[in-house]
Amino acid sequence: MWMPLLFLLWPAAATAGVVLLAVTVGSARDRQWLRVLGLLLATAALASLTQLLSSVLLAVGAATDGGTDSIPLPPCRVPDRVVSEGTGYRIDVLPVVRFTCVQPDGSTFGTDEIPAVLTPLTAGLALLSAGTLYASRGRIRVGSGSAPDVPERPGRKTSQRQGT
Repeated sequence: MWMPLLFLLWPAAATAGVVLLAVTVGSARDRQWLRVLGLLLATAALASLTQLLSSVLLAVGAATDGGTDSIPLPPCRVPDRVVSEGTGYRIDVLPVVRFTCVQPDGSTFGTDEIPAVLTPLTAGLALLSAGTLYASRGRIRVGSGSAPDVPERPGRKTSQRQGT
C-alpha cells in the first residue's frame, strides 16, 4: 500500500526540483541573485522533505509488511533492546518526525529509522528560502509619497503628450 506512494513521490519531487532550477537559471540570467539564492534554498528544502517523507513511508511499509519474520516489527529491532513480544508503532511529528515503537504494556521507545536531523533541516531550509524570497521582492520607499522608480525596458518608447 505504501510503495506506490514512493513511486509517485520521487517523480513529483524531481519534476518540481527541475522546475525550480529552471526558474533559478532564468533569475540568474537577469542577475537577481537574492532570488536565485531563495530558489536554490527552496530546491534544497524540497529535496530534504522528499527524503523525510520517503523515510517515513519506508519505515511504515516495513512495519506493516507482515509475514513470518514480522514479530517484533523490523523497524523496532534495536540492538540494545530485547523485544520478544508483538509491538505497535506510531509516527511522532513534534518536536521531530520519528518512528516510535509501542510495546504491549504501553511503554515506548524510539528508533533510528527516520534520521532526526531531517526535520530541523527541512524547516530551516524552508524558512531561509521564504525569508530570502520575501527579501528579493521589489522595495517600495515608505513615506516618499511617490511611486517607486521603475526602469524602462530597452526598446520601449514612451509617448509624450503636450497639452494644447
